[in-house]
Amino acid sequence: MTMPLAYAIGAVVALILVILDGRSLATVLPIVVTAASIATAGAIVLLWRRASLVRAAAEMRGAETVVATGSEPPPDDVAALIGDLRRIGFDLIAATDTVVGRRQAIRVWILAESAEPATTWVEVTIAQVPIAALLSRAGDGRFLETSFPGGATIDQPALFAHPVDTSLDDALHEHRAILTEWTSQAGAPLAVRTLDDYRQVEAEMRERTGGMRITSYIEHIVNPAIRRWATCAAIGVVTLLALILLPGP
Repeated sequence: MTMPLAYAIGAVVALILVILDGRSLATVLPIVVTAASIATAGAIVLLWRRASLVRAAAEMRGAETVVATGSEPPPDDVAALIGDLRRIGFDLIAATDTVVGRRQAIRVWILAESAEPATTWVEVTIAQVPIAALLSRAGDGRFLETSFPGGATIDQPALFAHPVDTSLDDALHEHRAILTEWTSQAGAPLAVRTLDDYRQVEAEMRERTGGMRITSYIEHIVNPAIRRWATCAAIGVVTLLALILLPGP
């Protein structure tokens, strides 16, 4: 049952109870006030969150990425994912820190293919869990991203991104299949073998696609949540007004 539907059913039940027995208003009214207040607060928090994400998306293109120094090892779950990537033909070449606005730096571990043609590289980051984003740049400049085990779905002229949640091997197979199809149409993809290669293409990718993943998250996750909470708040307020305006017993 969706949250707005639950609120609507609750509103109908509350109104029926008060219509049948006006004395139940003293019990029903505080519940309706609490429900409406919670929904309103939820909508406000999400609106604030959305504004914060919109600022972050705007700041992505101007973000500063630096090569991480020191020998701090990655967390165990990241190390396990990097180990799986080594198994399928990638080598760790560097770790970078990206600063977006005043937020904490985002650590990214970069891997390149250990054999030719070296047209795919990987960025490993930590969201709720470690994510491996397999990346390539087609001959016409469009970027391809296949992420495991989750990620954004984006289909724009500058970027096609999609998640594969079955296995890392499946993600690589699907990524290479799409890249092969693109190569037949757009020419040879860009080769990324070294850290210098990566830094050049990362700057281009950030300039052309920076903020797209955040914008996708806003569109597919945050905005629907705002609509749900706002709908619940509206149901709560209308129910509250109806209870107040009902004639007494």
